Amino acid sequence: MVVVAACGGPTTPPELPTWDKTLPEASVMGVRRGLTPARGIVHLHSPYSHDACDGQPRAANGAPNEACLASLRQALCTTNIDFANLTDHDDSMADEAFPTLFSMRSTDQPVMRGGDQIASRILCDGGHQVLVTIGGENDLMPIMLDHHVLGTVQERHDIYNGNDGASAAAFRAAGGLVWVAHTESKTLETLRAVQPDGIEVYNLHANIDPDIRKDFLGLDAGGAIAGAAEFADTNPGHPEPDLAMLAFLSPNQPAIDAWHALLKEGHHVSVTAGSDAHENAIPVPLADGERGDAYRRVFRWFGNIALVEDPHDIDQIQAALAVGRMFSVFELLGTPEGLDIRAVTPGGQTIELGGTIARSEGAMLTVDLPRVRGLDPSLPQPTIRGKVYWIDPDGPPQIIAQGDGYPDGQINAHIGASGAYRVEITIVPSHLGPYLGDLGTEMAEVELPWVYANPFYVQ
Repeated sequence: MVVVAACGGPTTPPELPTWDKTLPEASVMGVRRGLTPARGIVHLHSPYSHDACDGQPRAANGAPNEACLASLRQALCTTNIDFANLTDHDDSMADEAFPTLFSMRSTDQPVMRGGDQIASRILCDGGHQVLVTIGGENDLMPIMLDHHVLGTVQERHDIYNGNDGASAAAFRAAGGLVWVAHTESKTLETLRAVQPDGIEVYNLHANIDPDIRKDFLGLDAGGAIAGAAEFADTNPGHPEPDLAMLAFLSPNQPAIDAWHALLKEGHHVSVTAGSDAHENAIPVPLADGERGDAYRRVFRWFGNIALVEDPHDIDQIQAALAVGRMFSVFELLGTPEGLDIRAVTPGGQTIELGGTIARSEGAMLTVDLPRVRGLDPSLPQPTIRGKVYWIDPDGPPQIIAQGDGYPDGQINAHIGASGAYRVEITIVPSHLGPYLGDLGTEMAEVELPWVYANPFYVQ
């Protein structure tokens, strides 16, 4: 493609900054009050799920698909994931001895408690470490288990497939947290009965699957697949393949509505964005040589950021998830630098995400809005906007404060009334438009969710 200059001679368009297929260490987002961001994948499948690896997760002799496993392990290192919460289906994770599920290789290190392995560490080239934990995804999604639920193999299958309070109690007895995946398809009655520690506010599979899009999200059934197919172009001028998510990224509104309903009823419930990665959907190589749903590509798209003193400490990460000291971020749109969300009481006490504040305190919620880290000045500027939602126990959710944030911005909101208060940050990612090539910039001129932060609770 050429551009005709004013003098009539052809010129080539300016060269774009090289697209970064990796992610930086999560700590670049900013250490605040001794809390370091730790990047995690919550909802992830390995060769111990029957439908992973294009439906061929195991060899005839039962050995894991090593090529698929290697892709998973390398992707965790490439994208600087700090913790990976495996959530394999009961077929076949329930049939395996618990330590087998870590799929340890080479220099991996076990994480022990009381003589039993509860996690493992992948030691990446360059010194990065990835904490790997075990869980399951069926009707419910226990995460960070210390061991299998108790019972025979068949009893394990039955419990992992349960969707009631008894199953939730068994998961907690095994040291785990109780999460709910695919919130968009769950009834409030189920959520109330389970009393989950957390739910998914977003699920990648839901945004893609034709039936889920049509039946639960009210979206065009084939819209995601049709849009993503445009990124399979390998001709000159093709779009950057990693941007395929722009074709289908949209809020999972039924999941957000369910979250609001639980908060309105007084439940304290954390949220995460679920990658639901299997390497089983788009085996076709894109222009960069990677399959469409490569683990690396999915991890590059989004993750969950826990705020902890030590990002290598499994107990601190689990505690952050349990209370909601965390946020979900779509890093495809940019790594947020400078983000700080806190509540401060008149007495000067700072409350972190997930914290509870006495109504009498009359605290102030303050949001330092982020900027896109490392944004090249030659690229268009994004539009960043923050909103503070109050989940009123006696009325509908409402936005009580909002503001724009680029290059720097701050939002302040009084949070003296009872209820839950959450922050959502959106972005119009104009800076990605030039990477869309022959597709044009339209997909980069849409306001998209960037950050979902967990609530503060005033009571």
